[in-house]
This record gives sequence, C-alpha cells and structure tokens, in this order.
Amino acid sequence: MKCTKCGTTNDESAKFCDNCGAPLATRAQRKPKRNKFMYAIVLLAMLLGLGFGLGQLLGEEQPEVALPQEDTEASEEEPVEEPEEEPVEVEEEPAEEMPVEEPETQVSSEESVEGTVTKAENITHPSDQEEKVEPKKKDKTAIIKDAQSRVYTILTEGGQGSGFLFSETGMVVTNAHVVSGYTDVIVRNINGQDQQGTVVGISAESDIALIQVDALTGIEPLEVEMGATDVGTEVIALGSPSGFENTASMGYLTGIDRDFYQEFTYENIYQIDAALAPGSSGGPLLDAGTGKVIGINSLLFPEGDSIGFSIPLYSMYDQLDAWAKNPMSREAVAKIFPVYDDFDSNYEDENYEFDYSTTHEFTEESLKEFVVSYQEFYELALQEEDFYYVQNLLVYQSNIYNSMIEYIDQIAGKNMEHIFNKLDITNIEIKEDHALVYTEEAFEFKDAEGNWSVQDRTKVYTIVMDDYGFFYISDIVNVE
Repeated sequence: MKCTKCGTTNDESAKFCDNCGAPLATRAQRKPKRNKFMYAIVLLAMLLGLGFGLGQLLGEEQPEVALPQEDTEASEEEPVEEPEEEPVEVEEEPAEEMPVEEPETQVSSEESVEGTVTKAENITHPSDQEEKVEPKKKDKTAIIKDAQSRVYTILTEGGQGSGFLFSETGMVVTNAHVVSGYTDVIVRNINGQDQQGTVVGISAESDIALIQVDALTGIEPLEVEMGATDVGTEVIALGSPSGFENTASMGYLTGIDRDFYQEFTYENIYQIDAALAPGSSGGPLLDAGTGKVIGINSLLFPEGDSIGFSIPLYSMYDQLDAWAKNPMSREAVAKIFPVYDDFDSNYEDENYEFDYSTTHEFTEESLKEFVVSYQEFYELALQEEDFYYVQNLLVYQSNIYNSMIEYIDQIAGKNMEHIFNKLDITNIEIKEDHALVYTEEAFEFKDAEGNWSVQDRTKVYTIVMDDYGFFYISDIVNVE
C-alpha cells in the first residue's frame, strides 16, 4: 500500500508507513469526498420535485380552460392528472379563448362591445321601426292651427260656405253648390279679412268648384292625400258651420263607397261622424294623423246625429288641377248655373261686382246659441293656452281681441286651470247695429300656486253682425 504522505510503497497488511510512520489503515477507511456532492444533487432533486408538484396542482385548478388539442396530448402521456405543459399554456391562452366561448352572453348584455351591439341591432332592427312610425302622427292642435290659416269662408249673394287653398297660384277649392251660378265671390280668411275671388272652374255633375284669389298667390297650399283612406281613420273637419267661421270638429271615417244622386252625382264618397252643419260645405276633411286633405265636406244627413259625407279629393284632383292650369272663362262658368237674369253672354267686364246688401237680423235664439258656443271655445282656449280657438269669434284687433291675447299669454305655462260650471243668460237687448247679452257665470279657478277658488262673474257681451250674418264679439264687460 502506498503512503499518501511520503509516497513509500508498503506491504498490503501494514498499518503504518515503513518510511515515515504515517497511518495507512485509518486513511483507507474514510468515505470519499464526492458523497457531499451526491447529497447536494439529492436535495436539488427534491426541490425540483416539489416545484413540479406545485405546478401540477396549479394546472389542475383550470382544466376546463385548456385548449382541446392540448388536453388530448396530455391524456396520451398522463391519462388523468399530469399534462406537463398545461400550466404554462393556461396562463397565456385564456384571455384569447373567453370571447370565443361566450359570444352569446355578450350579445344579450347591455355592456357589450361595439361590434356585439351592432350585431344585436341587426337582429332586432329597432331603428327601422321608429322611422316608419314617426312621420305617421302629428299633434292635432298643430294640424288644426296650420290648416286654419289656409281654410276660408266663401261668401256669395245667395249664401256662404267654406273652401281651402289648393295651389300656390291662389286657387281655392269649394263645392259647386256653394258658388253655383256666381263668377264673383268673397273669400274671407281666419282674421276676418276679405278678398275678391273669381270662379274659374265648376262642374254640373260633380259637386266641385275652383276659385282664383290673386291675393293668396305664393302661399303654400294644404298637402293632399293621393290615395284612398281606410275606414276607422280619425279625421278633422274644418269649415264655417252655422255662422261660426273656420271651426274644427273631430270624428272618424265610418264608411266608404257611399253613392248619392241628387242635384249632383256623389259616387264612392266618404261617410264621417265629425260634426257638420250648413256652412261646412267645401271645407277640407283632414287625416288627423298626417294633416293631409283627404276629402271635400259636401253633404249633411238631415235625419240622425253627426252623419256627414265628404268627396274623396284624390278622385277629383285631376279635374281641379286641369282648371288650375286652364281656367274656365267667366262666360262658361255663368252658363252652367245661370242666376243672372240680365246676363249678357258677351259680358267681359272683370270689374263687375255684386251688391251684397244684408237682410240678416238678430234673434234671441241665435244670440243665445252664439254665446253658449263662445263659452265652450273660450274654455278650450284657456285649457290649451292658445288664442286661436276664439280668434275668429272676436272683432279683429278690437280691445277684447287684444286683451284676450295678453291674458292667454300671461297664464301660459303656469299650470292654471279654469273649469266653467255655470252660464245663465239673464237678458238680451237687440239694438239697431248690435246686441247686448247679459250673463251670470261661475267657474272654478286654480292659480299658479295651486290654490283653488270659485269665481262668480256678471258679464255683458256686445255682439255685432257683418253683412253676411256672421256674429262677432266686439266687447265683454265685467259688471261689479
């Protein structure tokens, strides 16, 4: 055995070196130093094993998020629980996979991304539905106010009726029976202003006529419905019934295809339940939803309540348009319904005018009806906070006319209320050029602060009448 200290070779059985005496057996019994490295390797392996186990547990917490193909690969190596690469891929892939796995949930959510919301809109199409509904309906008050400025009272020596603007050239439509035989008429607007008109078209068969009013040139006409209107449509009838100029009544189209054969031929006309009265003839029938003219009010059924008839405008449009473009001569108009005993067929004086002297008189009954009707329109004007409801019942630009405008302006938007519950006519005095109507009235009133009170009034109405028999209030006085 070789001594590690001096290098001397000794006998295998020797325990000490023969040269230097160093022990040989003790040295041989020591363990090699490399065992320390083995311990380190084992410890490192244990730590790696622990880390591997933790990674495996983390991978098992989200097994459902892993990609399907990776689950398959893992199952080939470790059928149950040990996909080696899943922990690393799970951390990288789930954010990309979530939108793919849950698109339907995002479509139904109000917190969807822009692309998803667009998809939902394409399914329901809400915007398309709104576009179809919006233009169908208009505010009725706005429709009436807009139309009334282009609805007129037609006055002749033989009576009165109604009409409406048909074209920007100043053409006004009315019934033939309103102006039959006359070439010169008076056309009165809602403010009581009169204009000269000339009949330039009239039919002996269809109850329609056309009047040229130069003063109305340039005004936009009422819009016309060029198709048939269905039964059940809500309608507005405008005209000047029973001396009440330019009033409106509501109702429904209750029938179609009605035929009458009287002085004129009425075929396929509309039946309505909107209130009509003498003087309504020639006025427009409006669709309450669109504001378009659908008919010409023409007939009133004498037996029964609220049954009237209107000629569909679309069926007469071509004839009216032809007259507007090529007016009939005065001679041609006069010959259809001759009313002038001394009419000269060669007469062409455009300055010819009629004598519209009046024979109308006040009666107590007509005065009572007028005041009662005025009260109804006045209450409506206060409720709607709109002067136009009484505008055509007051003398234009009179003190009561202007003061009424001011009062309605003062109460507008303040949530005030007027509820009329008493109107007693106590006396009527008929004078030479006016009449006085005495009343006792009471109404409940709510002021701007919300306080209710009962108001009693004694009033005197001063009523005047024009040459055509229309009543107007020129003054109202509260008697203490």
